Amino acid sequence: MRIGLILGGGGEVGIAWEIGVLAAFENEAGFKSSSSDVIAGTSAGAIVGAYVAQGRSVSQLADLERLGQGVPVGAGFGASAATVGSAAMPTIPEDILEALMSTDGTAEERAAKLGALAVQARVGLNQSTFVRGFRDMLGTDKWPDADFRPTSVNGHSGETMLWDRHSGIGFADAVASSCAVPGVFPPVLFKGDPFIDTPRRPFSASLVKSTSLDAVIFVGLILPILANNNEQKEELVQEAAGRGLATVIVTGGPRIGSVAANLLDHSARPQAVAIGLEDGARAAGALKALTRN
Repeated sequence: MRIGLILGGGGEVGIAWEIGVLAAFENEAGFKSSSSDVIAGTSAGAIVGAYVAQGRSVSQLADLERLGQGVPVGAGFGASAATVGSAAMPTIPEDILEALMSTDGTAEERAAKLGALAVQARVGLNQSTFVRGFRDMLGTDKWPDADFRPTSVNGHSGETMLWDRHSGIGFADAVASSCAVPGVFPPVLFKGDPFIDTPRRPFSASLVKSTSLDAVIFVGLILPILANNNEQKEELVQEAAGRGLATVIVTGGPRIGSVAANLLDHSARPQAVAIGLEDGARAAGALKALTRN
């Protein structure tokens, strides 16, 4: 059975929560996320997916999160971005926030508008410092051997991009581009195009088809500000109904509301990982059933 792992966005809270879910999968169901045939991740999920693709122990990562020792997203950005990864995260400019909330035009048109705003926005980091912070966090710029696909959006065309080790872009650049929130972080330029973290077209169906997957595990918080996660989940539900695709979908249990007020608050990560461990344990039975087939 070919299994795909799709990890959604969710900020600092999402990173810790997803690590907790995956650690519970390993501890309660004996499923190692690194054994997935393809791993796709968006924003927070790109960071967690990178760790998984590198073969890092999610159980050890969960232990660090519980102790408050999880690495903040901005740990390597330097003094000019000292507030990144804390409750004092820079505010998204009003014009960009308005564009992010807009429903006018196609998804690609909205993304292209955001790309133009992102290129013009004044932020506290340049691309070199931004990407170097991710390189420090990941420990390398070498792509892992696993089939890992961090997602981003071309700010010129609005096209959703799933990078892989054959794309020609550096590993750290690819993961950074998945987290390049317009107006907060700089776009990541590749071959003259700016790549940013903005709403994506759902890609689950195309990924299932192109990689011949038999089953998909989706881990992503479903919250009003994380519309992309819900769209990915809904597309997977449709795929399961239409193609008989086997799925395990984990979207956050009743306690997630206690850490959902500020997804960028690094101090909430110990609580978020504990909730993730609970939510993953609840899904362990379904995961065992899937992997037995």
